[in-house]
Amino acid sequence: MNMKFIHTGDLHLDSPFLGLTEMPDQLWKQVHQSTFAAFQRIVDAAIEQVVDFVLIVGDIYDRDHHSAAAEDFFAEQCQRLADHHIPVYLSYGNHDYQPVTNHSLLPSNVNVFDNQVETKFLTLQNGQRVAISGFSYDQRWLDQDYVAQYPQRKKDIDWQIGMLHGAVRTGNDQQDHYAPFTTSELLALHYDYWALGHIHKHQVLHEQPAVVYCGNPQGRHKNEDGQHGYYLVESQDDRLIPEFRPVAPIEWHQEIVSINNDETSQQLVDDLVHQIDNPATEDAFAMVEIKLPADQLSAGLKRQVLAGSILERLQNACEDQQLRWWPYQLNLQSASTQLPKITDLDEKYWSESAQQVFTSDQVMALAGKLANYPFIADHLEDQQLVAELQKSATQLLGQGGADDDED
Repeated sequence: MNMKFIHTGDLHLDSPFLGLTEMPDQLWKQVHQSTFAAFQRIVDAAIEQVVDFVLIVGDIYDRDHHSAAAEDFFAEQCQRLADHHIPVYLSYGNHDYQPVTNHSLLPSNVNVFDNQVETKFLTLQNGQRVAISGFSYDQRWLDQDYVAQYPQRKKDIDWQIGMLHGAVRTGNDQQDHYAPFTTSELLALHYDYWALGHIHKHQVLHEQPAVVYCGNPQGRHKNEDGQHGYYLVESQDDRLIPEFRPVAPIEWHQEIVSINNDETSQQLVDDLVHQIDNPATEDAFAMVEIKLPADQLSAGLKRQVLAGSILERLQNACEDQQLRWWPYQLNLQSASTQLPKITDLDEKYWSESAQQVFTSDQVMALAGKLANYPFIADHLEDQQLVAELQKSATQLLGQGGADDDED
């Protein structure tokens, strides 16, 4: 009988989904409830798959001051797992850090890790012994290397698993605020699986043994696009094999659409409705950012796009036809978003540098003492803000080549 478990994290329950344009009430409710629905789908899968346990690696809530409704919902879902005799192993992260780990409101099947690395043990129905090591954040930033606290793989157990909410070390002290680590450090402990959290894009850092970021089950904005879900991990011989399973009710997508430059505004709307098919996976609703090449639009249509009238008409058409996607933004893709073509500025080096400069950690560092206020820190950590800053900087570099209609 194979061991089977679910690896998830970064649930960000009750995310506010800031910055969205107006939309029908029912759709807004669907978007706002999507973080809850995604976790409920994970619990459904755990019950259907009859997993041995569930790992939740940090950031259960979107912020340390979260709603009672989010707490109640999380407890209810854990109780569903308890009703099916499925234990939960939980660590808190930088968004929901706990100076004192209090789990009195959670069902007895939930095992919460303390603020220092500890190991919890589980004996499966087939008699195999599992050791799970991890810790919870006690503050927003953790600069030290917590991997040094993790024990070496124990000889008297069948499976050793590590849970770590953190980021790969960059070597820059201004960025390494989230329990920094290196993959080689993790591999040196000889664990069978590393369940990582904090990064919102699901990815495998190392194949065997598996070192895996589960990503968040529900993308919160356009920079967390594509599929989001969890990993179903199953034992095969002496290995643990992760398989990604999408569950996000809402998916963020970007569509670049070519059009005829002699279209009227109504023809443009009709063309967009027919060109864009729902790009989301099955059982998901697509939130779409549409980009129109500025050089394919007349001056009049550009003005209407910038004024928002084309987007409003397109949204009305989508609502009338009850489409499975919603255009939340309609932008011009113009030369002003490209780098200036000058010999002393190489686009390759700009792109590489931008990845280092435009990060949440750099923005937080620039904010200085302001970042000590939780409501400001939450905003500064928003990846959408970071992306907009990078976009603005790129546009400033290239603004000399833009004409009045494109600005």
